[in-house]
Amino acid sequence: MLPALNAKIWQNFKAKPHQYQKLMRVETTNRSIEQYVVMAGVGLPTLVQEGADTPTDNFVQGPYQNFKPAKYGLGIAASQELIEDDKFGVISRRSVALSNSIQQSREIQAASIYNNAFDATGSYYGPDGVALCSSSHPLIKAGGTQNNLLSVPADLDVASLELALTDWESTKTHEGFLQMLPTPRLLVASANRWNAAEILKSQMRSDTANNTTNAFKYTETGGVIEPIVWPYLTDIDCWFLVAPPEETEMIWLDRKAPYTKSDYTEKTETGYVYMRYRATYGFYGWRGLYGTPGA
Repeated sequence: MLPALNAKIWQNFKAKPHQYQKLMRVETTNRSIEQYVVMAGVGLPTLVQEGADTPTDNFVQGPYQNFKPAKYGLGIAASQELIEDDKFGVISRRSVALSNSIQQSREIQAASIYNNAFDATGSYYGPDGVALCSSSHPLIKAGGTQNNLLSVPADLDVASLELALTDWESTKTHEGFLQMLPTPRLLVASANRWNAAEILKSQMRSDTANNTTNAFKYTETGGVIEPIVWPYLTDIDCWFLVAPPEETEMIWLDRKAPYTKSDYTEKTETGYVYMRYRATYGFYGWRGLYGTPGA
């Protein structure tokens, strides 16, 4: 029976969508601790006169964040009597419940990065000393600060999205350059699903009765802003612009991806199946993310 339970667990686990993989970099590690560092590259070139030396520039190291994987796991049991009484349906449901538990755990953990993005207590500050979404991220080479937060908190509508996208395009990197990231995705909670769909997918502008083209359907690169609905966002008013995972500095690190083990205790005539994983998650920088907690 134990191999059958194992197969049922994986069948269900693989069938579930893992949305966090769309919203943060997912990597693996073979170390007990990983360190990620923010680095600022070289600045702009300067005019070089004939016969003169070409100047050089150096990288600048910024703040760093250590990530230490932790172990998570849960198990289910099936007694000999349960099997003898042909209660495979009950056992099968337990297997599905176990895989659902692990899948939900990983989504909740990943979503906690976003759910605490506007933290004002200091409990979830990043290595640069401010919240993930802040108006005062220090630029380690260019000097000054950069915001990735709407200046006035606003619920999602056409006007606030226009402001956010304008900010997105004018966001500076640590070198003082424009970040030049691809068309972002719009991340919203479940309650904002219909609002996001109307704003982004209407043929005409959704906030006026005038025959006005919906500008969100057209970008310079031809890409359309993709809405992503994540039920694990706990604040229904918050929303974000998110770059592709590889362009962000939010990270999920698997030391050991989810795996199953089983054993049998003769003394109690009970079989057990366990599902575990070792992982860590968080952020070491704010690149590729812009947000607002809503009004």
